Amino acid sequence: MVLLCVKFALCVILAFETLIGCDGQFAMRRREEMMSPLPFPTCRADNIDCLRRGLRTFMFLMNTNHFGMKSVDPAIIDSVALALPEQQMSFFLRRVNATGVNWTKLVERRFNLEGGRSGVLFNSDLHVTAQLTMEHASRFVPQTVLITMDIQSVESNITYPWSIQQGIDNEDYIVIGPERIAVRNKRTPSFFLQPITKDSVMLDQVLQMRPSILEHFSNEITTVLMQTIVENFRKFASMVPIRYYYQYYVDDLM
Repeated sequence: MVLLCVKFALCVILAFETLIGCDGQFAMRRREEMMSPLPFPTCRADNIDCLRRGLRTFMFLMNTNHFGMKSVDPAIIDSVALALPEQQMSFFLRRVNATGVNWTKLVERRFNLEGGRSGVLFNSDLHVTAQLTMEHASRFVPQTVLITMDIQSVESNITYPWSIQQGIDNEDYIVIGPERIAVRNKRTPSFFLQPITKDSVMLDQVLQMRPSILEHFSNEITTVLMQTIVENFRKFASMVPIRYYYQYYVDDLM
């Protein structure tokens, strides 16, 4: 009787281990099946044309929330503010809706920057709608209108530290450190206000005389969008082995 119990216990243990082994193999096969169909061209880091095609694919995956990434086109930003204390004025954009980031262009890849950082230079054309409010110390009631802005050829210079880390699956993954984003407007954004009222006419005059207000809003909106893109790539790179989107040697990857 004791012998039978021992044999039964051994059978249970062996069966359990077999199930674990099969489950682990199934998980690995499932991971391979999940990764293999990625439609990325596998690019060298210095092949700019290939990387541009890869960026289009990444934008598509991002905006279909692949791997839990956050869609950015359209992007909704709660608010953007600008205070001008010397003029006793404040401006607010609320319920900002930005489109066009899907067609951001990769202008340049940069290597061996200061501090061992790498970088990319993007160029974007964005269409923005929002509620614009101006507050002034001389007026008790703020002035509010709807604004439509076209932000053309805005450049985003993004730099970041990086490293390569091997996962428990023995695959190499890119780890992206904290990014720095510098935005430059190549031209002042164009705009129009509606409806046509005394407030909108006054605000139009203020914005025409102070184009730096529009440039500030453009920079802030673009920075938020680029931060989201970088965070999405950080998530993507932590989940997808390098070999599925880069042909690389460690020395020339980044």
